[in-house]
Amino acid sequence: MAKAYKLFRIKKTEPNKIFPLFVDADTEIPIGEWVEAKCGEKTANGKVKSKLGALAFRPGYHLNADMPYVTHIGIKGSSGKIEYLNPNHVWCEVEYSDEINYQDKANLNGMNKKGIVVPKNAYLTFIPKNGYYRYKTNPNMFGEWIIAGSIKVNRIISDEEVKAICNQYGVNPLPRYNKSCEVSYKTAN
Repeated sequence: MAKAYKLFRIKKTEPNKIFPLFVDADTEIPIGEWVEAKCGEKTANGKVKSKLGALAFRPGYHLNADMPYVTHIGIKGSSGKIEYLNPNHVWCEVEYSDEINYQDKANLNGMNKKGIVVPKNAYLTFIPKNGYYRYKTNPNMFGEWIIAGSIKVNRIISDEEVKAICNQYGVNPLPRYNKSCEVSYKTAN
């Protein structure tokens, strides 16, 4: 088993429960239990339904390997770029099954006719059972996701711990959006 980090969503009405951010977003994820990934509901064109709209079908849990840090998920600030962590998102420390490395299969899917791996196409359309692979889902993201077939959420980690972990890598995490950010955001526009 390996350790990673994952963003989840909490609801004001259920603050001690965690939920996926976008796909199958109303299914509670238990803390302290192994959970197998499920495929989200597909659209007519083969994408997966999500709170954001239709997304590419890459089933599995999407995790951050080294630190609880993202630059492509959050709230946009006055710059028009993601500047804040959503107030109802929390980072969790998770374990994932690393028994089987599916990277070769993902890379094979991403290989073009010249035998060159095109990273944006190097993904699986099935859940990596008992394993994982790495994938860069968005060119604006920092690093790569680990896409894993099963996870166990160990715990929710505090904003202070997120900052300490990120600082070890020389990075400042996104500040959490709050009402004072709203005032400065509105002032800046």
